[in-house]
Amino acid sequence: MTAKKKNFMTGALVLMVGGIIVKLIGALYKVPLANLVSGEAMAYYSNAYDIYTFMYIIATAALPVVISRLVSEDVALGRYRQAKKTVRVAFMMFAVLGFAGMAFMLVFAKGLAGAMSSPESYCAILAIAPAIFFEALMSLYRGYFQGHQDMVPTAISQIIVAIIKAVFGYSLALWLNNKGYSMAIVAAGAIFGVTLGTIVGAVFLAVRRAFFKPEYNEVIEDTTCKSSGSLAKKILWIMIPITISSSVLSVTNLLDAAVVQNRLDTIASTLSNTVAMIYGSYSGYARVLFSLPTALIIPMGTGIIPSISAAFASKKIDETKNMISSTFRISVFLALPCGIGLSVMANPILSLLYPSKPVEVSIAAPLLRLLGPAVVFVCLVSITNVMLQAIGKEWMPVFTMFIGGGIKLIMNYIMVGTPSININGAPISTNVCYAVITILNLIVISKVLGKGLGILSAVVKPVIAAALCGVGAYFTYGPVASRMGNTICLGASICVAALIYFVSLGIMKWYRAEDVRLLPMGEKIEKILAKIGWIV
Repeated sequence: MTAKKKNFMTGALVLMVGGIIVKLIGALYKVPLANLVSGEAMAYYSNAYDIYTFMYIIATAALPVVISRLVSEDVALGRYRQAKKTVRVAFMMFAVLGFAGMAFMLVFAKGLAGAMSSPESYCAILAIAPAIFFEALMSLYRGYFQGHQDMVPTAISQIIVAIIKAVFGYSLALWLNNKGYSMAIVAAGAIFGVTLGTIVGAVFLAVRRAFFKPEYNEVIEDTTCKSSGSLAKKILWIMIPITISSSVLSVTNLLDAAVVQNRLDTIASTLSNTVAMIYGSYSGYARVLFSLPTALIIPMGTGIIPSISAAFASKKIDETKNMISSTFRISVFLALPCGIGLSVMANPILSLLYPSKPVEVSIAAPLLRLLGPAVVFVCLVSITNVMLQAIGKEWMPVFTMFIGGGIKLIMNYIMVGTPSININGAPISTNVCYAVITILNLIVISKVLGKGLGILSAVVKPVIAAALCGVGAYFTYGPVASRMGNTICLGASICVAALIYFVSLGIMKWYRAEDVRLLPMGEKIEKILAKIGWIV
């Protein structure tokens, strides 16, 4: 195995571990926060965060991808001077863009809150607005490090942001709540933790960059360098489609939030709870858990961009195929049991996390059950999007995300406004949206790289194994639940399900030697699996 391929998976694993830690910290923050405040406050928080996410995508989300891709290509081809100049040009561009994004949120906070049919979200929008500027700075530094295939600073900065957000966000919310402030102010205090976290994270990365000295191979150095104007145009050419494709779904989510709440308003008389309570339970409880498994997969996309871009730029098509195939298989392997687990164990998980919120749990549990399968599609959309971006097809996700987002909006308008379906239409449309995008992305990747990716063989057996593990979890929980508490029951069910999943894939000989070797202690794991006949 080449060192390059080993580095490719090592970087992905670093970001995966960092992502898991960030999500765990986020859960430790969101769970007590949701137990502290009402469903209405969670709706204010979610509305402000959705707007922030949209502005973040417009202003900075494409930056790590663009910089890591350009820097990795330059380093692979020996253009070290150009790699440094690219970062300087990008810094000037995105500092201005980040400031503009922050200013827009501050000036139009009231209008944005009104557009979300939630005027009370105004204070939370103001509180999170400055985070846009500091996210722009962090994104630039992360892209630079990732372009040199050093993922550790990115992971550390993400953990720093998560810790600051959790500690200060919850502390402010608790203090404001105890002082008797309104839920709108409490939500603003909670979300201000995000702003504080981005400030500290940006400072850490700036200091780390000052002491970073990359090792270059001077033997292959190419001293040619494009002008600042040419580099700016190249950055924009790659950035624009990535930003559009990312913002299409973000805009869809914003519109979707407004559509869902407005459509619920039209059938409010048929509902047993308030619209704010229902939507807050969906966005603040079901959707939060739904997003947790993506910590396993989405960071992998960030980790693979530099390696795939470098291989593709050097016209190493077979190596590019192998990297994409391994990434896709590992993504499927991780995502499927997570999605099935959330569907099967939705009520026990929510009851364990939110014991003081029985009403919210009763609303969120069936919604999380419906969202479970979408976990798989969301993860695969993220991975396939970055694959397309890494092989120079930045514009394709624009079209596929637009198609999926349009389907989501139409389905929600029709279904959520139907009293017999109401809020259940939101998770149903989410499944269809991401499934369509995944299929379209895979079709394009296969056409660009040709045969040999093994998409079907990577999916069929894990689907069977995931179904078996879901059945195992379901039938384990019942007998144990009649004798022990929910925590022990849930733990036992998860362990049984994981064992069934792992053994089932081994019996079906799904594990590939070349994939197993990419893992930490991969050679030892390969020998063990080979002895029991579970590897091909």
